[in-house]
Amino acid sequence: MTNAALVLRPAGRDDLGFLQDLLPRFVSFGLPPGQDEGAVLAGAAQHLLGALAAPQSDSALLIAWMEQAGQPDRRAGFLRLDTERPLFGPPFAYLADLALAEWAEGHGLGQLLLEQAERWAWERGLKQLQLHVFATNARARKLYARAGYSEATLGLVKVLKP
Repeated sequence: MTNAALVLRPAGRDDLGFLQDLLPRFVSFGLPPGQDEGAVLAGAAQHLLGALAAPQSDSALLIAWMEQAGQPDRRAGFLRLDTERPLFGPPFAYLADLALAEWAEGHGLGQLLLEQAERWAWERGLKQLQLHVFATNARARKLYARAGYSEATLGLVKVLKP
């Protein structure tokens, strides 16, 4: 992608279809045991619709546009960021969602989106950016590891049988 630029802007109502089109990306890698695909998709949709309908001053839903000379501009992905205020410790940025269109993978755009998320947090005086990722999402885990993220907690699950 020579002479290409990634531009972020706040999401608007005209982005709803694009956001909905990317929802399957949240389950395309295969979910861990005990996770229901329909429930994951419904939850992700609910959070995205809420962020779009009622933007908050301490959160952001950002659309990533790819601008390339000689090509039509097009949406490449999105970020959803929140500010978390735990009972103990200082507030931190939370990367709630990051998704790229399939055509946009493999070009370094995920790294650029992470850098934008970190910039968003830093500009708000937040000293940490945290996220959760399904253990089965190997591609995302590699992206986060390359960007310097480390495991902070480890969740375990056992699916109980009657």
